[in-house]
Amino acid sequence: MTIGPSGTPAHQHQRETRHVLALAAMAAVLAISFTTLGYQLRPFIHQQFSAHSVGDDPSPSPSPSPSAVSSGDVPQAYLGSWSATLSNDTGTNTRSLVIKQGRIGDDVLTLVADGPAESGTYHCVFTAPLDAVPNDGGRLKLGPSTVTSGVPMSSCSPGGTSTLTLTSGSALRRVNLETGDSLTYTR
Repeated sequence: MTIGPSGTPAHQHQRETRHVLALAAMAAVLAISFTTLGYQLRPFIHQQFSAHSVGDDPSPSPSPSPSAVSSGDVPQAYLGSWSATLSNDTGTNTRSLVIKQGRIGDDVLTLVADGPAESGTYHCVFTAPLDAVPNDGGRLKLGPSTVTSGVPMSSCSPGGTSTLTLTSGSALRRVNLETGDSLTYTR
């Protein structure tokens, strides 16, 4: 039997060293795994805590309650949930958007797009910041939209600058300023 410098058998000292190294390696793997998972979930966590009207489910929720609405630049009549459908050669597609209160530069629009694709279906979630509010309270201008999640991601493309206009009969018309495309949403 060989005795190490600390007075313990050498093989026991080697075993303890291996245990410490194994625990350190497991701790490193767990830290990397949790960091990666947190980064992957960041868009969902951001939606949960930055938008009281949008939760873990990326679908828009009902109109925000007055207590959930902070002061901001978005006129009250625009706030809440809106939906629309459109048809194309692949079938019927749905659009659901939520407009929340915010200031210029804040993400105030969350859009969920669902529908059939050439091979299955798609589900895309977008956000867009408030760009401008006219003095007369008319049309809102939104900055380009950003894709926050998508399945498959290849089906989701960010959009350009757009405007939102309230029309008669409780409808909301969104116009893409780059393409001229428009879609009318209802509550």
